[in-house]
Amino acid sequence: MTLTLLLFLSIGLVFYLLYCNRKSNTYVTFEQDVNTIITDEREIYIEFDTPHDKWWPEGNGTYGAQFDGKFFNNTNHSFTDWTVKVKVPKGYWVDSNWNFDGEFHYSSTKAIPENHSTYPEYENQFEDFEDFIIMKKIPTNMVTVVHPNNVYNQEPFMLGMIMYTPKRFFIRNITITGRFIYEPKENPLYYILLSAIGISLLFLSVLIIIQITVSRKVKYYELRQKLDSDIIIQSFKTFANFVDARDPYTRGHSLRVAYYAREIATRMKMSEQEQMEMFWFGLMHDVGKIGVSDSILHKPAKLTSDEYDQIKSHVQTGYEMLVDFTAMPMLKEVAKSHHEHWDGSGYCEHLKGQEIPLEARIVCVCDSFDAMNTDRCYRPKMDRDKIVEEFKKCSGTFYDPKIAKIMIEMINDRSVDKIESIDTMSDINYKA
Repeated sequence: MTLTLLLFLSIGLVFYLLYCNRKSNTYVTFEQDVNTIITDEREIYIEFDTPHDKWWPEGNGTYGAQFDGKFFNNTNHSFTDWTVKVKVPKGYWVDSNWNFDGEFHYSSTKAIPENHSTYPEYENQFEDFEDFIIMKKIPTNMVTVVHPNNVYNQEPFMLGMIMYTPKRFFIRNITITGRFIYEPKENPLYYILLSAIGISLLFLSVLIIIQITVSRKVKYYELRQKLDSDIIIQSFKTFANFVDARDPYTRGHSLRVAYYAREIATRMKMSEQEQMEMFWFGLMHDVGKIGVSDSILHKPAKLTSDEYDQIKSHVQTGYEMLVDFTAMPMLKEVAKSHHEHWDGSGYCEHLKGQEIPLEARIVCVCDSFDAMNTDRCYRPKMDRDKIVEEFKKCSGTFYDPKIAKIMIEMINDRSVDKIESIDTMSDINYKA
C-alpha cells in the first residue's frame, strides 16, 4: 500500500514537472496600441514615458528624445526570452539603448544628429527592419528577465533608448512575445507532493527496517523452532524406541503406526498440521506400556484376568504421563482412548461412536493392523486376506466403518508395504 502510494505520488510529481516544463516552453504574444486600455489586470504590457524635459530639437529639424520603457508583469511567473516589436516613423535613428539587444532601421535619410555624422560606426551598426525597432532580451543577462511585480514587490523592469525621429513621436503600437517561467515551487501542489513523497519514503523506510528486524527475529525463531522440533522428535523417538525395545516382537511398531495414521489422515483430506499431529499421536500411543512388566509383555501363553488388566492399564498410564504435555492436548487423549471400540466394548471409558476422538479411532485401526501384520509372541503374522476379512467383520463394531474402509484400501493398493519395511533406526523417518 505504501509503495503504491509512493509510486502514485511520484508519477503525480513527474506529470506536474512535465506540465511546468511544457508551459515554460510555450511562447505567448501580447498586443497593445493607441486604443488599448492599460489596467493591472493585463498580464504583460510596456509603458514608454517621454517627459517634456527629455525632448530636444536638432538643428536639422529632427527631434531627439529619451524613451524610458516600464515593463510590467502582473502574473505570478517570470517572463523571459522576450521580443518587443515597436512601430516607429520612417527615418528614425537610435543613438543608444539599455537593457535590450536592438535591431534598427538604417537609411540614407536617417534622422542622425550632425555631431554624429562623422562616425562611420554609427552607419554600420543597424539593420534594415523597415519602420520597426526589434528589442530582444539580452541572452546572457539574467537582469533582463521580467519578474512578477506583485510577487517580488519591486519596481517594473526598465528598458529604454535615445532615438531621433523626423518629428516628435510617442510609442503606442507594441507587440510583446515571450514565454513565462513556470517554476514548480510557485504552486503549493509542488510542496504538497514533495512532503507526501518524503513522508511516504520515511514511512517506507520504517517499514523496511521493521521488516528486516522482524525477518531476523522470524529467522531466529525458525531456527529456535527447528531446534525445539528436533528435541521433540528425539524425545518422542527415545520414548517410542524405549517402549518398543522391551518387546522384540513389537520393535518399530510405534513408528509404523505413526506412518499408517498419517496416511489415513492424508486420505481423509485433513490439513497438513493435522497430518503431522496424527504422526505424533501414532508414535506415542503406547507410551504407557512403560508401566507394564516385561513378564506380561513377553508372555506367550494366554494372559490371566489380572495380567490383562495390567495390559489395559497402559492407556491410563500413558494419559497420566502426557497430561502435562499441553502443546498437543489430543496426545494424551489418544494414548487413553486408542483401545475404545466403535460399539462401546473397548476400554478404558467404554466410549462409543463419535464419543471416541477421531484421532483415537484412526490410531485404533492402525494399531490393530500392525498387530495383525507382525509376528507376536502368542501368534504368527496373519495373511493379508485374513486381515482384510477381519476389518470387514469388525467394521461398525470394533472400528469406525469409514476408517476401516480406508485401511482396507491401503492394504489392497499395497501402500502399507512401503511403511512395513521402513528403517526404524534412521532419524529422518521420525520427522512428521
